[in-house]
Amino acid sequence: MLKKTFRIAHSIFWWTDWIMIMILAIIFDSVVWRGNRSMYRRVESFWAWTLMMLGGIKLEIVGSENLPKNETVVYMANHQSDIDWPIIFRVIPGQYLFLAKKELFDVPVFGTYMRIQKYIPIERDSIRKSFKTYKDIVALIGSGNSIVIYPEGTRSYNRELQKFKSFSFAFLQDARVRVIPVAIDGSIDIQKKGSPLISPGRVKVTILPPISFDDIYNLETREFCSAASNRVRRSLLDVLEKSAVVRHAEKIVAI
Repeated sequence: MLKKTFRIAHSIFWWTDWIMIMILAIIFDSVVWRGNRSMYRRVESFWAWTLMMLGGIKLEIVGSENLPKNETVVYMANHQSDIDWPIIFRVIPGQYLFLAKKELFDVPVFGTYMRIQKYIPIERDSIRKSFKTYKDIVALIGSGNSIVIYPEGTRSYNRELQKFKSFSFAFLQDARVRVIPVAIDGSIDIQKKGSPLISPGRVKVTILPPISFDDIYNLETREFCSAASNRVRRSLLDVLEKSAVVRHAEKIVAI
């Protein structure tokens, strides 16, 4: 009972930090350093650092050498938890915009922050509006903006990699940039989907080598999406499956 009470109190403190710093960021981003993306990113990195420290979350980062230098790319990460957002801020430096489902932009505080940051809403239920988003993304990438997207479209209830949304790949045929897969393993143990409770723990983030699609741009859109999706999926699965084997071995040793 005492352990559960402590966990609830710890989670309330953690979420309070999440909300309060985000509110301060909204105020400062809107008034003090409006349009200063360099300051936006500094605040995001600080906010994420506080969440890692208060949550007792230890990040193990592998593959930092694969991060691009002076190249516009699309980062594609698997999605296990709400804390994947601050994890990305701690792992990936530089400037980039998030692609996210439109429903998130209606969430109090968080949605306001996303609009100020000019993150990109995806209209999943409207083909016409999705096409406009598609064109906007291609234009943003063409202007030198890197993009972060969760190709699964939503968080997972378990460690299994869900089916990828074709929309996550269709725009690549016009944008013609490389994809950097980012494998996040363990964030689901920190905060599970449907639960606000936070638990201390370790998260391993693997930044994989960039994937190019030069040899398949000439395919029909549906075939291109399928081929591109398979390449990214195989890359992420390879890391996640190896991590699963290591976890299983550690459990056996512990027994």
